[in-house]
Amino acid sequence: MTIILLLFWSFFIIGAAAFGGGIVTIPMIEYELVTVRGWISAAEFSELIAVAQMTPGPIAVNAATFTGFRVAGFWGAAFATAGVTMPSVIFCSILIYFLSRLRHIRWVNIFKKSVQPAVVGLVIAAVFIYGRSAVTDIWSALIALLTFAILVAFREKIHPVIIVICGGIVGIMVYVL
Repeated sequence: MTIILLLFWSFFIIGAAAFGGGIVTIPMIEYELVTVRGWISAAEFSELIAVAQMTPGPIAVNAATFTGFRVAGFWGAAFATAGVTMPSVIFCSILIYFLSRLRHIRWVNIFKKSVQPAVVGLVIAAVFIYGRSAVTDIWSALIALLTFAILVAFREKIHPVIIVICGGIVGIMVYVL
């Protein structure tokens, strides 16, 4: 299998299993890119996630584009990005078609409700995976905890971008000044 098709397939699998949003894909992306394929190192993965979170768009799409380009240039980026987005397009198209027929079926509602705790587990795993490389000392731990507290306490009053920028400013003050 050529590298471009392998990129497509790897990210297709990630996209197909990405229930619950972008942050949930982090453990899956790490497993596929670092553990299975060895396309990037664990340190590079942490950088990839930081860049993917800072740039507009979903984390999985940004990670696919970045990795695809790094591994196989423009066409690698195009195929990896197509691979990660295609399952959603296929799934949403099918779901939209059948949704009106399925919403009254009891086991469908039970399944949807039962998937939610699994997604919470994936989010917690993503926090742990990303956190172990981002939180490296007492100051970074304090910045992370303070950010969490502010976002929970003032969820609808302060935009998360402002909190991230303030975190960067605090980091400069702590580490540089």
